[in-house]
Amino acid sequence: MSDVYFSSVITRIGQVFVTSTQKGVSKIFFGERGFRDYLEMTAPQGLVPGGPAAEMAREIELYFEGELTEFKTPLDMTSGTEFQRAVWQNLLTVPYGKLTTYGELAEKVGRPGAARAVGNAVGVNPLPIVVPCHRVVASNGLGGYTGGIDIKKALLGVEGVLT
Repeated sequence: MSDVYFSSVITRIGQVFVTSTQKGVSKIFFGERGFRDYLEMTAPQGLVPGGPAAEMAREIELYFEGELTEFKTPLDMTSGTEFQRAVWQNLLTVPYGKLTTYGELAEKVGRPGAARAVGNAVGVNPLPIVVPCHRVVASNGLGGYTGGIDIKKALLGVEGVLT
């Protein structure tokens, strides 16, 4: 098994952990608990600091400081189903500071009327913040967020969507 790289950064929403392969960033976790659960479930061999995970941690820090609007570190989005990956790829096209709805995202992935399925795919996004699932809202309000609605509001606040 290849090394898994990791890093973390303290932000206004708490500690954010990042893991990566040599190929790119593979997972982002809000808080130590999510990271510990990942370690217990997957027990990656060769967990080492640095690599693309450290690059992304720095970019996340810059994002929260308002100095970065587009992430550059490569991503390793090989997990998930084909449909989930299609949803996540389309999330990458939602611009900084803009919102889309689950229904609009369903249209973009060629599955009109599949807003609920899109919502499920958004909910299991392994790269929150970077693959901006926080920019997806319900047609009648903010909708939910796997990291919690307060984190969604904070991320939208960083981007000037909510004040």
